[in-house]
Amino acid sequence: MSKRDRPGESAADFRPENLQIHTLILRNLFLIVLCILASGALMWYRLATIVPTYSAQATLVLDDVILRLDPFGARLRARTLSMLQLATEVEVMNSREFAARVAEQVLPEEASDAAAESGQGVSSGKEDAIDRVLESYQTIWHPTTFAIDILATDASPQMAAEIANGVASNYADYTLEIQRADIERTRMSILSRQSALKQTMAGAEADLLAFTKTNNLDDLTVTQTLTDTLRRLEAQLALASEGGELSTDAAELQAERDATLAKLEARAAAEIEKAGYERKLESMRRQDDLLFDQIEALAMQDALLSPVARQVTVASPSTRPVSPSPRTEMAGALISGLTFGFILALLRENLRGRLRWPQQITAFRAPVLGHLPPLSRKFVKRMAWATRRGSLVRALHKISPLYTTLRAKTGIGTGIGAGIGTGNEIGAMVLVTSPGSREGRSTISFALAAHAAAGGENVLLVDLDPSQTDLISTLSRKRTASNFHDLLANPLRIDAAAWHLPGHPSLSIIAPAPGAMPMRFGNMAGVTTALSVLRRKYSLIVVDCPPVLCDDVACRLGSVAQSVLLVARMKKTRFEDLSKAAQQLELNNASNVGIVVNDG
Repeated sequence: MSKRDRPGESAADFRPENLQIHTLILRNLFLIVLCILASGALMWYRLATIVPTYSAQATLVLDDVILRLDPFGARLRARTLSMLQLATEVEVMNSREFAARVAEQVLPEEASDAAAESGQGVSSGKEDAIDRVLESYQTIWHPTTFAIDILATDASPQMAAEIANGVASNYADYTLEIQRADIERTRMSILSRQSALKQTMAGAEADLLAFTKTNNLDDLTVTQTLTDTLRRLEAQLALASEGGELSTDAAELQAERDATLAKLEARAAAEIEKAGYERKLESMRRQDDLLFDQIEALAMQDALLSPVARQVTVASPSTRPVSPSPRTEMAGALISGLTFGFILALLRENLRGRLRWPQQITAFRAPVLGHLPPLSRKFVKRMAWATRRGSLVRALHKISPLYTTLRAKTGIGTGIGAGIGTGNEIGAMVLVTSPGSREGRSTISFALAAHAAAGGENVLLVDLDPSQTDLISTLSRKRTASNFHDLLANPLRIDAAAWHLPGHPSLSIIAPAPGAMPMRFGNMAGVTTALSVLRRKYSLIVVDCPPVLCDDVACRLGSVAQSVLLVARMKKTRFEDLSKAAQQLELNNASNVGIVVNDG
């Protein structure tokens, strides 16, 4: 027996609360195993095609205290490494210039081989080697411990270890070279300043010597002689002034004393100027001594020089690849396959409780009146447009088999066109409902009414769906102020409330405004009388009722209608809902209940 020939299954078997995990797994064990095998096959293919990569790690520790030369004196001071300087050091390690140093050490032959194979210059091969090294390693900075982890990955485990160790050792050498370059640059600057200072000192010494010789300042007895002569002349002038009037000899003594005093003052001024020359020269000598001390401090710093970073962990070749990891990948494949298989099993069990083919409805007592192809809103709008053009028959070929079956099995329309409106013949009322929403109930209602109207019948289409966006209301764009229950109290008001499709006056549509409360039909005797009046006026009344499980309108009107169409949508309607809807209609004595299968 094929799937399509199997009888319908019980709706209770497909309720999620009755579904247990072990039952789900046992029912869908083949599907779950198939998903696991497919996921494992994909992962095996990935492991077979992807080249494995290996990793190696080396660790550097930066010294937080570094000896540096004090630029304002010839002393060495300990300077603490700040976080900003540490970040700068990390940027240096990730630079292309530093990667070039590592490539020259780790891949000296690869650059020349790549250049020879490509026929390009050596620079192109070096650039390729630098790119490979730069993409192979990454630095992980630990600010709290001043540690930097160098993680290198490569297809070769030996090459990964060599790259990690090469980065570590080159960085230590690089820091030494930078420090030595700073020391050498400072030393050359000091030597240049010292050379210029010595030239200045030599010129100052020559000027001092020339000034001393010019002013005869090297002979210290001259000053003493001039002082003694001045004292002698002043004594003689004192003796001459005691005698009264000055004689010719006294005038000569006065002139000689003035000349000696002028010489003595000139020599004193020359000695003061000489002292200035000597002070300037002494200052230059002190500057020369300071520069000499700075050179000695630089030599001491060069002797005490040590790398800023120390390699504390040496990278070694790994025996297990990092990516792809067979154990991790296969475990992930197992978990993903199991998860995907379980999801598919849930979806399959969920779909088991829904209609998948019309033959599954054989378990219900209600007959299947028709199996419609997909009817969409676009199809109905196209039918409405065809109605406006007057060519509705061609567009309604999908609903024609259902209408024919409905006439044959229920006897609806046997008196159509014979005495309608004269009281001799009466029309029929058909209710269209469904177990739930979104099953094509309004679409089939409109298509059925439009098909009957195209055949020359006087048709009334009543929309009792409380939704504001239902299909019939969208097409009519008009709602009545009163609900259908109030209109039944005075059937003559229906003509004024009805709306006709343009170009086809035989199709009347009533779309009452939905009220706050659901529609109630308490006095069924009055409703039956009012409907009999309408059936004498219209050959067919199609009522689009709310879902059976949401409202009791279809159950209340089902006993006075000539036929009830229960719409079931493929892959949408559940067995349990369809069974409940059919039972409710049967309990309320609904007439000629038939199921319409909608493929849409």
